[in-house]
Amino acid sequence: MKVPWSKPDFSSEEHEAAFNSIKNYIGANGPEVTNLEKEFAAKVGSKHAIAVCNGTAALMLSLMCMRDMYGNLKIGVPSFTFIASANSSYQIFGKENVKLLDCDINTWNTTIEDARDDIDLLMTVDVGGLPCDYTELSKLNIPIVADSAESIGSVIDNQIIGSQADMHCFSLHRAKVVSCGEGGMVTTNSDELYDLAKSLMNHGYSKNKHSHEYIHDNYGVNFRMSDVNAAIARVQLRKLSKFVSHRNKIANIYKQELRGLADFQVYDSDRFKSNYFFFGIRVEDRPPVIDKMYSNGIQVKTWTAVHKQTIWNDVELANASAISDSIVLLPIHNLIEEEEVEYTIKKLKEVL
Repeated sequence: MKVPWSKPDFSSEEHEAAFNSIKNYIGANGPEVTNLEKEFAAKVGSKHAIAVCNGTAALMLSLMCMRDMYGNLKIGVPSFTFIASANSSYQIFGKENVKLLDCDINTWNTTIEDARDDIDLLMTVDVGGLPCDYTELSKLNIPIVADSAESIGSVIDNQIIGSQADMHCFSLHRAKVVSCGEGGMVTTNSDELYDLAKSLMNHGYSKNKHSHEYIHDNYGVNFRMSDVNAAIARVQLRKLSKFVSHRNKIANIYKQELRGLADFQVYDSDRFKSNYFFFGIRVEDRPPVIDKMYSNGIQVKTWTAVHKQTIWNDVELANASAISDSIVLLPIHNLIEEEEVEYTIKKLKEVL
């Protein structure tokens, strides 16, 4: 049996939406993008949503807004994250203004204690889909850009993720819970940040220009999403609840069967609801586990913290290191079957 780590769930609905989009409009920022932005904002409870070409563009656009609004800030970025979080910060603020942060050993998320000192801007990361404690982090009284690439559909304090930070950045990459192959979204409740982001992501165009004019108010870039991708994303977004429900079902099977054999993320399940973008376990001796999985056709992944990467390795962060050195990400996706999960668990139990 072959068990992939991730697999996008595209059906005839997505195919038809893409085909119809191509028939109606070829290009970026067309009617499908406009509709996606409205629907996405409504889904996550934010005032505004902006569609962009990928999740990294969402991060960079949000950081550009922070820089243009507040100046060249010192940003705190969790080390236990995909490297795009740190690299985007480097590109906008420079390495000397990026401070890598440690995380909680149980939740794997950055806490207020990790972020308390020597920063003007905080980037949070909802690791694996588990929301950060935005209520607590808001006490820092500094702007927050949330890397919510993994947490679409996740919930904190009965509110879906998307309006807790100054700006949230989502990914619609092929491996994510909601996918259009490649894409991203930015959400905000701020009219000022929204207007600035809409300009910056589209060459700095003036908000007040006429359609025949080339008038630019800002030093912008081209982060626009194509209408084809937006059409696919709109179909996927309607399936979000089904996707999250399925992933939670699979995660609960893993927890039930592997409890006592490996460590998981530990958190207050009354306040926090993960979409389980990934399901990770921590093991004491990882190489035999990796070998066992791949020799039996089961695709797993590891995750190397940013501060352990060659280009960033100038700080030591104990908890991020411990998690990075022991984590194994098990297969979980919108199409995974219980039979595949049972097979994965069986092979894990043979080596744990």
